[in-house]
Amino acid sequence: MGEKMKESEIKLEEEGFEEVPSSDKAAAPSQGSNRPDLRVVQADRDKSGNVVYKNVGGMWKNVSKNGNDFYTLKIGELKLLVFPNERK
Repeated sequence: MGEKMKESEIKLEEEGFEEVPSSDKAAAPSQGSNRPDLRVVQADRDKSGNVVYKNVGGMWKNVSKNGNDFYTLKIGELKLLVFPNERK
């Protein structure tokens, strides 16, 4: 704790990061509306004090044009791109 995350601007276009539709998604059955690879939940408690998890969003794995993996994170109307922290 106590570590500050350094804010920096990254030109994603130069690194080849661009959302491209996955061929897997096109072949997915239409009954399940594009299930996320990872679910995002919020921990809460019910009236009895038991822990319950409220589904608030999801993450989908994508591959850039250059072959780099990244995720798209959606929470409500908020849509963010998530990249592995590989730079040292």
